[in-house]
Amino acid sequence: MTPAVMTKLVILYGIGGLSDVGRHAILAALEKKVSQIVVITEYPELLDEKNWECGCPDGHTNPSKDHPDIVTVIPIEDWKTTKALDALIEHCSGANAIISCLGHRQPGYINKLLIQRGMIAKEGNQQVIDAMKKTGLKRAVIISSVGCQEDWPPLEFHWSGKILARMFKTNSRRAFADLNEMELAYKENAADIDYLFVRPVGIGEDMKPCGEYFIQETKGKDKLGFNMAKMDVARFMVQEALEPTYHQRGVVIGADHPSRHK
Repeated sequence: MTPAVMTKLVILYGIGGLSDVGRHAILAALEKKVSQIVVITEYPELLDEKNWECGCPDGHTNPSKDHPDIVTVIPIEDWKTTKALDALIEHCSGANAIISCLGHRQPGYINKLLIQRGMIAKEGNQQVIDAMKKTGLKRAVIISSVGCQEDWPPLEFHWSGKILARMFKTNSRRAFADLNEMELAYKENAADIDYLFVRPVGIGEDMKPCGEYFIQETKGKDKLGFNMAKMDVARFMVQEALEPTYHQRGVVIGADHPSRHK
């Protein structure tokens, strides 16, 4: 009998809509029978909440308590500290990939802690980059946003793109700039890291997972459904972490769209 292949993922999550995908990535990794899941976060208490700001049926329980032999949670106080870097270096060793969900695109007033602790996508992911270079870990799958870098302007195929563009230039400009700077940091280290930026369209808190996701292969041509479930974004990220198909680029991901069936 062939022994099972051991797999290990390191998953990071913060607070806010994009970061919520990180919590769901733990569940997606369990679905994929990942052998070891190490979660590093400033907000371990969020795993105890039943409502993960999502449309998943029946709510959630803490996966580290449900699967203590598989899921290990490493709490940290601040992504900008040497302790955070040390934790990343320790747990990136021997991992298949890291899934990083630290950024967000909401205005800070929605989550007061985002104002108190500041933007961490760039600085937190710089720690990830440093840890990966020290340990030799190659694969990173990172949550980002439509409209970042070469995807500007966002959502050309949907009227909401104009609203997002205005938001990114006004009340969400700091969060959006943080995501753009994060992407640039990975691009500057392309010689060492096989990164993938996952840029979801709207992720609705009432959207139920359907087990599907669709990629915008050609900007301005391919249309995507605007709202999708956080769990479905997480499933794509885990799949790409374990079996990479997109390399050193960003992909816009969304739900199904009626135009696909014409």
